[in-house]
Amino acid sequence: MQRLKISKNFFLDEYIPEGLYRQLENRPHVLIGLIDRRLITADQRLRNVFGPVTINNWATGGVRNWSGIRTPDSPFYSPTSQHSWGRASDKLFSQATPEEVRSYRKMHWKKLGIKCIEENVSWVHSDVRYVMKQKELLLVYP
Repeated sequence: MQRLKISKNFFLDEYIPEGLYRQLENRPHVLIGLIDRRLITADQRLRNVFGPVTINNWATGGVRNWSGIRTPDSPFYSPTSQHSWGRASDKLFSQATPEEVRSYRKMHWKKLGIKCIEENVSWVHSDVRYVMKQKELLLVYP
């Protein structure tokens, strides 16, 4: 499998579950169209600040498969989740704690382009959902 770079530090497979990627790997234009470009930009901005990050890592021998797009095959699937629409990712940073990243995002959410974060979890969830007249960052709880 050839990996397709979509930003300075991210590859397409980091956002797509393995089954869907393998099904459409000869049609990368379809796969890239499933991801909101604002999400890639926001994740890259966080990567620039906090260093190495893992979203999906199945393509490099890891076990993470559902941290970007979630299809109905996912045990975490919800039709109303931003993951289902390519507008959310869950990340693990190797050089920063989730709380450090959450704190930074709360101060810089507008510059990052992030609309919502998840609190009280051991990973870093960001999404770029459409929010009408947003004056503050949306916080969600599991």
